[in-house]
Amino acid sequence: MYLNDGSSSEIRSYPHLAFVMDKALVSHFFLLLQQGVTIKCRIGCNMASFLRQEIGADIETIEKIQSIILDGKPVDDLESAVIKDGSVLALSAAMPGLVGATLRRGGTYSSFRGAITYHETGGEYAPGDGLIQIKLFNLLMSELGPGLLQKGIIISSEDFIRVVAGQSQEFWQGCRQISLDGEPLTAGELPDAAWLSGRGQVLLSVSSDQTRV
Repeated sequence: MYLNDGSSSEIRSYPHLAFVMDKALVSHFFLLLQQGVTIKCRIGCNMASFLRQEIGADIETIEKIQSIILDGKPVDDLESAVIKDGSVLALSAAMPGLVGATLRRGGTYSSFRGAITYHETGGEYAPGDGLIQIKLFNLLMSELGPGLLQKGIIISSEDFIRVVAGQSQEFWQGCRQISLDGEPLTAGELPDAAWLSGRGQVLLSVSSDQTRV
């Protein structure tokens, strides 16, 4: 699979590591989403379109997204904030305390952060394909995580090995199919990382056996 590597002028391929596994075990990969992953998506669109069309958030889920941090700034207006190549995006449901109340989009305390609230500068951004970094927190990992994982995330080889190392026998028994660029891999080949030699990043997709097509 060919993806933009974060610079709009370069395209390169990543080895594609694909898991098909029991639905209940997909959550073992959610920690990656909390620490942040890279995804390919349509850029030049507004936040509202991105949430609906690129990561599959329905109206109910969007209402649960109380804090949106784009390039380090809280977003209140989903229609004006634009996703750009290389953007860094964090999404969270309601967080406790004053910090959570202040970061909440459109909340009572949002006026306290006027100086740091996200505002577009008026530039024009052509639509196209690009890469962004995205982080999901709290209940959004379970609501949006499976869709992101099925679509595919780009992570470092080290992060992948860190997640699979020490997984239980139940986890590996629940892996129905593992492949690298379409070629089958066995569970025993994964933790030693020999197959990752020279590969700094991988495109990881994880789908449940119930959604396999």
